[in-house]
Amino acid sequence: MTPFLLQYLCEPITKARLQLVDAVAGPEGHILSGELVSPSGRRYPIINGIPRFVDFVPTKSVESFGDEWNYFNFTDFKINWLEHTVVNTFGTTDAFKGKLIVDAGGGSGAQTKWFAEFGASHVIMMDLSHSVDDVVKHNLAGLNNVDVIQCSIDAPPLFDHSINGIVYCHNVIQHTPSVEKTARALNVLVAPGGEFVFNCYGLNDQGFLRWVRWHLVYRPVRAILSRMPFAVIIAYAYFVSALRMIPGFGDLLEKTLLCGQGDVPVVAGESAWNRLKRRFKAASLNTFDAYGSHKYQHHKSDEEILELVKELQPNFAKVLNADKYFSRPPKIGCALRIFR
Repeated sequence: MTPFLLQYLCEPITKARLQLVDAVAGPEGHILSGELVSPSGRRYPIINGIPRFVDFVPTKSVESFGDEWNYFNFTDFKINWLEHTVVNTFGTTDAFKGKLIVDAGGGSGAQTKWFAEFGASHVIMMDLSHSVDDVVKHNLAGLNNVDVIQCSIDAPPLFDHSINGIVYCHNVIQHTPSVEKTARALNVLVAPGGEFVFNCYGLNDQGFLRWVRWHLVYRPVRAILSRMPFAVIIAYAYFVSALRMIPGFGDLLEKTLLCGQGDVPVVAGESAWNRLKRRFKAASLNTFDAYGSHKYQHHKSDEEILELVKELQPNFAKVLNADKYFSRPPKIGCALRIFR
């Protein structure tokens, strides 16, 4: 934990300022251990350089995400992130230069790493799962302008209106107990001139065939698989992803929602074998994500998201990407940008 982070940290519920006690510093002044104490006496430990705000938040609901990111990581998907999320949300990576960025639900830490690599002044990653003690440490090793907080993103331990850069929550908010509550909690962190960037899995059950595949295929299969052990879900993801590679049949499999490869960007000069391997990795990860044992997986209609956006920012002139986000089909990786 860098000393820089201290000015932003607060008690998650009351937003009271915290006092650092019993601190042990390491190289470059980074805080390796100690405690953060609130005026009420509540104490939050710093363990292995990570402040922990988990004593009142159950981590069991996100355990599968820790397993997912420790297993898959995400660093192999940088080209997907650049060509989908960055292009369709921000235009270019120039949007990150010199910015303070909060990566809410950072998972493997891959996006935190990329934000730093593309010029962010500092990145604060928040995640509740045990990935913070495994793959995240590996991915962020050697970076001195990043901090990791183990916490729930619907009760972030950061001061309101303190982030004058970007509060970013991509493909995460649907996995919290309440999309609306989490969006409000993250949006209030944004200072004037800053922005809250988020997206949510869409509800795609309009029309007879879509209704059938959603309610008679996806939901029943997820209800069964999500209760299975990690190894069983991985085996399913690998099996159907292998079938996804079969021309024609694989397309049909994805249309039924039994598998989820999604779009895989083309790499110039890449061999057919290497592209096939990238497709298989994408299908395996996306399928596991769709059917994993994480407790919450909300899907919201356009009307529900639009209502939420209007609540967060009544001045729609300060909302970017709405046309792309609500287009059909939507732009892959596109998220809404809500400016304060």
